[in-house]
Amino acid sequence: MKYIWSDRMDYLRNKGKRNQECIFCRARENAHILYIDRDIVLMLNSYPYNTGHLLLAPLKHYENLEDIPKDVYEKLFLLLKKAIALLKKSLNPLGFNVGINIGGEVAGASFKHIHIHIVPRFKRDSGFMEITANTKVMPQTLEDTYKELKKYIEVLKL
Repeated sequence: MKYIWSDRMDYLRNKGKRNQECIFCRARENAHILYIDRDIVLMLNSYPYNTGHLLLAPLKHYENLEDIPKDVYEKLFLLLKKAIALLKKSLNPLGFNVGINIGGEVAGASFKHIHIHIVPRFKRDSGFMEITANTKVMPQTLEDTYKELKKYIEVLKL
């Protein structure tokens, strides 16, 4: 018998409870940061939808896109472009889903801090387990994915 490892117990234990601490406001505590400067952070999602799922956000707490200063906005979207290049080079996905969470809980987010999801897509990345058991099979641990992405980190230089 084979076992599938899924590091989601913290997430499951907190089901129904909202973490009041914004992960982007305390981003420097995250162990899986790929890029951070005084304005923005790019990190692995701790509860990924797929291998290589990244989160990109301004460090300052903004609720709306139009609130972000022009220089930070431009840097944010330049880093989005570079993050996609990093994922292409390291994980070789066939496509991406990119979505911006604006509006907190009504937008599916736990907090009102605008952020971008970058989800690499692979051929047949949704199978039997995902469809019938509502369980995502992850082919790599977060740590292994982080190590793979770090090999190509120079792609993110602004």
